[in-house]
Amino acid sequence: MSDFEIKSLKFSKKPISIPADYRPMYKIAQIVMILSLTCTGNKSSLLKLHLLSWALKNDKNKDEVLELIKNNYVEEMTVWGIEPALNRALLFCVAEEICKIEGGKYLLIEKGKEFFKLIKKNDVFHEELEFLNFVGKRKITDNRIESISNKWSLFNVEN
Repeated sequence: MSDFEIKSLKFSKKPISIPADYRPMYKIAQIVMILSLTCTGNKSSLLKLHLLSWALKNDKNKDEVLELIKNNYVEEMTVWGIEPALNRALLFCVAEEICKIEGGKYLLIEKGKEFFKLIKKNDVFHEELEFLNFVGKRKITDNRIESISNKWSLFNVEN
């Protein structure tokens, strides 16, 4: 090993792309679509936003949520993901007055409603809109989501 000697070492920072589903603007658009299409009064709990954002991540997750709806919530639902990227996007939404927190829930306000109109007008997010339109405003309520999450708590209680 004495033949090998490092005299200097230099690292250079290279830009890397961030996957779309972690970009704040994509998550903000997702929040606006969820609040507009699946929430009565454009208002939702944090847990519902996380469930639907998780569902939009891939077809497997969408299918699991669709099966839950089709089976009238009879079958057990696995735990869904809680994403820090969604939480950060919600902070941006509140700071930019796209939505506000009212009674512990997120409420879409005028700027967010205008953003939703732009999304529809520009004909983007086809898959997301199709899924969220199917879910609609009455298929997944905050009470149902709370009921599902309470079952997790029952299973995780230590004796």
